[in-house]
Amino acid sequence: MKIAIAKNGDNVSEHFGHAKEFLVVDVENQKEIAREIATPPQGEHVPGAMPHWIASLGANLVITGGIGQRASQMLRDGGVNVACVPPLSVEKTLRAFLDNSLEIVGDQCSHDHSSL
Repeated sequence: MKIAIAKNGDNVSEHFGHAKEFLVVDVENQKEIAREIATPPQGEHVPGAMPHWIASLGANLVITGGIGQRASQMLRDGGVNVACVPPLSVEKTLRAFLDNSLEIVGDQCSHDHSSL
């Protein structure tokens, strides 16, 4: 399994689309096998670009603080599950995922995206 944790600095990004980078972790039998930092393509914001990019990394799961309905659906349509989590550091989030104690609060944001 490959997970991609949206991050800004040392913390899980509060919003998928605003993540500066992703910690991409290969996991087998609930153990970390490999990790890398992946930086999203820069440039003009194109709807759907980030979900397609995440899928191209081979991720099976995105962990983020929040995500819009459209991006969440696009990820799921591409075979990538989505988990929204409370604000934590990336390392604490990864440890909680690995020991099956990660608190998942949903699969999309609760705030309004109509003005974005």
